[in-house]
Amino acid sequence: MVNFLDIGAVILGFALLIIGGDLLVKIAIRFAVRFHLPPAAIGLTIVAAGTSLPEMVTSILAALQGNADISVGNVVGSNTFNILAGIGLASMIRPNKVLSQALKIEWPFLFVTSIAMFLMALNHVFESHEGGFMVLALVAFMWFSIRNAKKIGLDVDEDEIPSEVDNKIGKDLILLSGGVIALIVGAEFALTGAINLGRAFGISDRVLGLTIISAGTGLPELATSAMAAFRGRNDIAFANILGSNIMNILGILGTTAIITPLSVSPTLIDYDMIVMLGATILLFPFMIKSSRLIRQWEGALMFACYLYYLYSLI
Repeated sequence: MVNFLDIGAVILGFALLIIGGDLLVKIAIRFAVRFHLPPAAIGLTIVAAGTSLPEMVTSILAALQGNADISVGNVVGSNTFNILAGIGLASMIRPNKVLSQALKIEWPFLFVTSIAMFLMALNHVFESHEGGFMVLALVAFMWFSIRNAKKIGLDVDEDEIPSEVDNKIGKDLILLSGGVIALIVGAEFALTGAINLGRAFGISDRVLGLTIISAGTGLPELATSAMAAFRGRNDIAFANILGSNIMNILGILGTTAIITPLSVSPTLIDYDMIVMLGATILLFPFMIKSSRLIRQWEGALMFACYLYYLYSLI
């Protein structure tokens, strides 16, 4: 009976995380439009950060509760999940187009960021000053991305960016508060249920963070990329994953490390971070092809790699 309650808590927690994150993105976009921010800036900052909010709240809460393996594993597992499952499934729906912007800027920055994360983890702890460096690097990257988008006229998905908003700021503030509460409560439910399930089945915090937690908090990225591919915006599907992975390392891991130093288990370094790096490197040969397309069979191969990784964990 306890297991069913814990399963229900995990499902309810993930639902609240998705609802809260989506609500915060929409309200944040309304405030951005109210203050006349350009669509490119909104798309590259608020929307990109919004899909990473569930991971951020969950990682911070896990770290504060003393579950560092869940916190770090959530980031590592989410990045692996985003690439192999997110891009894989999106490419299975429709061949995924790779823009030159992604090849020249986003992927190299993600690769360097992933290597830096691995090197910082070698002493088995992410210190507060390293977290501060990550956050500063994220701010610099976002500033450069927005500046570059304005310069080259980068196309962004404006479907959810209204041309104008009403003046009901009080209503937006109430909804904003509701989104924050949903994120916090959802993270608490998901973590409590997952930890109880892990203890009942003898699953370690590391595996919980890499599987149940990372896949659940990664659902917004998966849904965003899958829907973008379904609507024919497969360029956005790919860019969303790269941006989210950069946000996960620099924003989530960095912010969490600032709040409290994070210990890193040897297995996370020796195996799981290597898999994450391998998944990132796997994108490169797909990106440099003359067609600049990740085709259905290649997406299926990526998804099969993710299933094998899960099998190796379990």
